[in-house]
Amino acid sequence: MKDKEKTVEQIKNENVDSYVKPTSEADEPWLPIETKMVVISLSTGMIALVVLAILVHMFILGGQ
Repeated sequence: MKDKEKTVEQIKNENVDSYVKPTSEADEPWLPIETKMVVISLSTGMIALVVLAILVHMFILGGQ
């Protein structure tokens, strides 16, 4: 079909279809190792936050 014969809506849809790709049909299952990695990362982050808060309180804020 020539561009002159296409409607504005068809041209818009072609432009969107050219850069939007559909997602895959089946999602990957969540692996147990991924759960372990997320838990370890969150735990490490929380521990680091507490340690840094204590260090800031001791050295920068001059806590007693």
